[in-house]
Amino acid sequence: MPHTVTPPRYAHAEGFTAVAFGQGGDFICTGGSDSLLRVFYSSKVERDQEAITLEQHSDNVLSLAVSRSKIVSGDEEGVVLCFDVSTSARDEGGKLAVEPSGTVLRSTLPARDISISGSERQVAVATDDEKLVVVSLLDTSVLHTLDGHRGSVNSVSYSPDSTYLASTGCNGTVRVWDMRGDEPSCVSVLHKAGYVCEPGSSMDQSKARWSPDGRFIAVPGSGHTIKLVERGTWQIATELGGVHSKMVSHVAWSSNSKYLASVGLDGHVVVWDVTARASILTHAVSGSLCQVDWNPCGNMLAFTDGAGAMYIWDDVIPLDQGHAPPYERHPVARGTAAGPADDGTTSTLLGGLFDDNADEDTGPGAEIDDDDGGDDDIDDGEALDDFVVDDDHGGYAEHHVPRWTASDAQAHAFQPGSTPWIDGRRYLALNMVGSVAAVAQDSYNTIEIEFHDKSLHRDMHFSDSFRFSLAALADA
Repeated sequence: MPHTVTPPRYAHAEGFTAVAFGQGGDFICTGGSDSLLRVFYSSKVERDQEAITLEQHSDNVLSLAVSRSKIVSGDEEGVVLCFDVSTSARDEGGKLAVEPSGTVLRSTLPARDISISGSERQVAVATDDEKLVVVSLLDTSVLHTLDGHRGSVNSVSYSPDSTYLASTGCNGTVRVWDMRGDEPSCVSVLHKAGYVCEPGSSMDQSKARWSPDGRFIAVPGSGHTIKLVERGTWQIATELGGVHSKMVSHVAWSSNSKYLASVGLDGHVVVWDVTARASILTHAVSGSLCQVDWNPCGNMLAFTDGAGAMYIWDDVIPLDQGHAPPYERHPVARGTAAGPADDGTTSTLLGGLFDDNADEDTGPGAEIDDDDGGDDDIDDGEALDDFVVDDDHGGYAEHHVPRWTASDAQAHAFQPGSTPWIDGRRYLALNMVGSVAAVAQDSYNTIEIEFHDKSLHRDMHFSDSFRFSLAALADA
C-alpha cells in the first residue's frame, strides 16, 4: 500500500508547533504559538472531527510530553501544566476526555523540553537556565536540581526504564545522568556532540531522544547528521546522515526501535532503517519543520511545521516490500504494568505477580528457595475427603465438616504477599482502591501510595526504614 500524507491541518497560529502521540496511538496532541493545546483523533475515520482545545496556557507552548494517562506541557513563561487523559470509555465508543490537573512548575525562564518518567511520578524540565529540574507529579515538589551544563538546556529525555536522563545544551554538550540513589550523578559528558545554537528560539534548537529499547540516544549534531550514542559505553556508535541539507530539529523512534524519523529546517521528513544505517523514505514540504512523532501502535507519523500546521503520514513503512512493521505485532502501551517493560525486556511488576515461574523475592538480600512449588506439593483436601469410608457404621469416620464457613462479618480484602523485585520496585498491595509500591533506595525504601479515585484520596509517598514487605489498602 503506498504511503499518503494528509494536507496540512492548520492547528495553530504561525510559529513553533509541538506534536506528540498518545501512548495508545488513538490521539495526537499539538501545542502552538497561540498558547493553545489541541487534541486530535488519529484514526482515519475520526481525525476530521473537531479537536479538543485546552486554553489553560497564557503564552506560546514550547514543549509537550504525553504518557499513558497524562499530558504535560510547558510554555514561554516557564509554566508547566499537567492534564489527565481518560481513554477508558473509548472501547465503548465514548469520547476522549482531557481535564486539567494543575500546575507542575513555575519557572522564571521558558520551558524548552519535558520528559515524563516511565512510572508517571516524575517529570524532568529543561529551561533556558543552566540547570535541569526534576519535579514530582504526586505533589509537585522539586525532587532534584541537576547542575552541570554551561549554558541553556534545550533538551531532556528519560531512558525507558527511567534509570538515566539525557540532556543537551545550546553549547552542543550532551550529559547523561544516573537517576538512581538519593542524588543523581552525571556519568558521561560528550562535548560538541549536539548542535551549537543560540538560546532563545525553539525553531533553532534540536531535541535528543532515547530509543524505546534503551540502547541508544539519538542526538542531532553537526553536519546535519544524527549521532547514535550507545548506552553503557556512552560513545557515538554511528551516524546517520547525507540526506538533510539543514539542521535536524527533531527525531522520533518507532515503538520497536527499528526505525528513526527526523525532521529539519530543510522541510524534509526522513525515515531511517536503524539496523541498515540508511534512509529508506523521504518526504518534503515547503517551510521548516518543527517536530515529529511515531504512532506507538501503528504505521503512522505526525509532524508539524513553522506555519502551525500538522501533517499525518499514513502507511509510512512499505510492508509489502518486505520491511518490518514499526511496531510490535501485538502492541501494548509502553510502560504499562501488564505489558513489555520499558527497557525492552518482558519482565514487569504485574507480569511477575501472575507468573508461576517468578521468584518470590528477587530483591536485595532475598533467599533462594529451591522448592519447585509444583502442584504435587499442594493439598486442597478434596482428594482425601472420602479416603476413609464408614461402610460398616462403626462410627470411626466423622461426618465431614466444610473447611470454610460463611460469616455475617465481611472481612477486608487482603493480599498476603508482595510482587517480586523488578528494577528496584515491587507492589505491596494492589486492589480496586489503589496500589502501594516500594522503591528500593540505598539504605531504605520509599513507599508510594496511589489511589484510583483522585477525588476521594490524594496520592502520597514517604520513607520506609523498616523495609516493609506487606501492606493493606481499603476505602475506610
